[in-house]
Amino acid sequence: MSGPAAPAAASAAPAPAELAKPPYRFAFASKSDKPDRKHPDPRIVEWGEDGCGPYPVAQVEAMPLRDAVLLPDWVVEFDDKDREIQRWGRPMAAELIGLDGARLSFRVDAHGQRGEFAVDPAGALQPLRSEAKSLDVGARQIECPALPTFAESDYAQCFIVKDAAGAERRLAWEAPCT
Repeated sequence: MSGPAAPAAASAAPAPAELAKPPYRFAFASKSDKPDRKHPDPRIVEWGEDGCGPYPVAQVEAMPLRDAVLLPDWVVEFDDKDREIQRWGRPMAAELIGLDGARLSFRVDAHGQRGEFAVDPAGALQPLRSEAKSLDVGARQIECPALPTFAESDYAQCFIVKDAAGAERRLAWEAPCT
């Protein structure tokens, strides 16, 4: 005689993806349009090319904000008097997914790097686990003021977005070139 049937084993939930570890591999714009073969930058691991031209893919531990070679895509917060309050750097064409206090979150899935990250205005990076949707979902596009960060840009776009606390904030960033 056998005993009662054993309860069915609960199916195990999939383990969460491991958080990225530095150095992180991101694409950036560059002040140069080709590799410097004479004085190569050891952070640059490859060069890509798209409709905007060549770009470097580099390994970094923090967002390069004042760099001689690597240029981040800027995201600027501005107030209702059209003054820049703070700004963040992000990898080229990274998807914006959130704003929490002074931390801007983005998602990447290119050049061997995948995941979500938060960056602060000083360029410090932190890997995240997030299922957030794009920040521009539900954002309201507004007219862009003349912001110094985008003075030379034809691609700046401005939005009112909701941050993690539900407050409305004004952000500007550049659309990808076409």
